[in-house]
Amino acid sequence: MRVFDLHCDTIDSLAYADYGAFSEYVQGARGGDLVHNSIQLAADRIPCPWCQCYAIWVPDDLAAFGMTALEFYRGARNWFAAHTSPDGPVAQVRDARDIDAALEAGKVAALLTIENGLPLQSIELIDEAAADGVKMVTLTWNAANPIAHGSQAQGGLTSYGHEALRALEDRRMVVDVSHLNDESFWDVARAARRPFAASHSNARTVCGHERNLTDDQFRAIVDAGGVVGINYFRGFISDRVTGFDAPPDGEVTFDELAAHIERFLDLGGEGAIALGSDFDGSETPEWLDACEKVAPFHELVAARFGKDLADRMFWSNAHDFFVRNETA
Repeated sequence: MRVFDLHCDTIDSLAYADYGAFSEYVQGARGGDLVHNSIQLAADRIPCPWCQCYAIWVPDDLAAFGMTALEFYRGARNWFAAHTSPDGPVAQVRDARDIDAALEAGKVAALLTIENGLPLQSIELIDEAAADGVKMVTLTWNAANPIAHGSQAQGGLTSYGHEALRALEDRRMVVDVSHLNDESFWDVARAARRPFAASHSNARTVCGHERNLTDDQFRAIVDAGGVVGINYFRGFISDRVTGFDAPPDGEVTFDELAAHIERFLDLGGEGAIALGSDFDGSETPEWLDACEKVAPFHELVAARFGKDLADRMFWSNAHDFFVRNETA
């Protein structure tokens, strides 16, 4: 088994552990790093060859941090650079064609991504992110920013957003539509010239949360040659969830998560579904609340949908998408 996970928030949860937005969630993880920590994703607990998209989540409201979005991004970027090394157990990969070599050397292959394009307020700053090795950008978080409007805002892709979209595509940085509202999503779908992704979004037909994808949106991603990462967050899996904790009538089940996979398969998503765990950034079911539980998850998916589909979902769909993005 190999794993390619399109989204986690591990960088923030460790680099900014002493700030209010993360302090309660990562209580006890002080001093942890990408290899050794007590939260959901740690290299020393990963059970198999693993490629991880490590997102720098930039909050919409940075008042509690006392810094600008750009300062926040640079601080997290510097932390990531200090905790990855070509000679260490977690190696940053700047070209997806090098992922296999990193895994064969026994390393976790780390792709740097950004969740929320708020710091990227000029083409020059997009160039800086490209030079940092950023491979994917989630255009917004929940609010509006200079690029587009998130799921809790109203409006579409901005004039600058059209420029930013083209700049990201030209630099082989995957455009990620998770968190966009519907208007912004369709603006991106119409304007995109390259395949795009929804790194951590489920099926809205199965769970009606606004962060999930409609059937038409999923089809648009498939038609464009993109990928969609199944999100493990309880609130995006089941309508029974009203907060972050397990619902009072019982934990979110594999059957409830499998319903999202089944829906996407019904829509022709065999070559598009992938993993988008949202580890270290959300509350996941107890049976899927740490990286070492992903292997049993693969067994469940293989038993329900077949090993070929499980292998595509857990590895090859995302891997091949990123490799194509380097060359197409």
